Amino acid sequence: MIAIPPPTGPLPGLGAPENPAASTGSFRERLQDLPPEVAAELVRVGTRRPWRRGQMVVRQGAHSHAIVVALQGRLSVTLGSPDGRSTLMRWLDEGEVLGLADVLAGLPSPVSVQAQGPATTLQVERDAFVQVLRQHPEGAIGIAVLLSRRVADLFRYIEMTSARPLADRVAYALQRLARSQGQPDNEGHLRLKVTQADLAMAANASRQRVHLVLQRLQAEGHIRLGYGTVTLLTTDL
Repeated sequence: MIAIPPPTGPLPGLGAPENPAASTGSFRERLQDLPPEVAAELVRVGTRRPWRRGQMVVRQGAHSHAIVVALQGRLSVTLGSPDGRSTLMRWLDEGEVLGLADVLAGLPSPVSVQAQGPATTLQVERDAFVQVLRQHPEGAIGIAVLLSRRVADLFRYIEMTSARPLADRVAYALQRLARSQGQPDNEGHLRLKVTQADLAMAANASRQRVHLVLQRLQAEGHIRLGYGTVTLLTTDL
């Protein structure tokens, strides 16, 4: 993940935050940022691209030959299975890098990324990305850390979704999605803008079964359900 540096002047589709440190703080909770000079160089050599709701930014199994950096908007990451089902993994954070498997190893994308509304990404072609890393070797260390964390996340995902009861899968889906998109409310709880259909997709179960689990979690005081939202009241689900 990279922290997009504030530009010297307004750039199309990206406003300079009043407090850059505050805007990138959530990134550091999960993944180490690339050095600022590397981020600035990627912004310089990359191309911004707007997306509409429903457009596919990255398609699972395809080659893009470019890294994709999420700049604005909600972008879902889904994993398709051979039987045609899709599992919602999470939503991309602003500044998060995708497409490293293709650019660095020549492998097809392991996931699909789709715009859930108006969104903007930064596309950096493979040759330009590799050149930036050659000019800034410290950036390669940041990429190594990023990939290491993703491998750890992958093993955690496998462990939590293989032969686990539905209640465990729903709790893990809530924690996984809240980690990238949860916003603190006035009481200090994490509020997640998510539908029960999204959670069913994330837990790989029917909406009806997920609804029953959510009702039980609410009755036990773990969550609070709202219209299109779920608020996590405890960290112990």
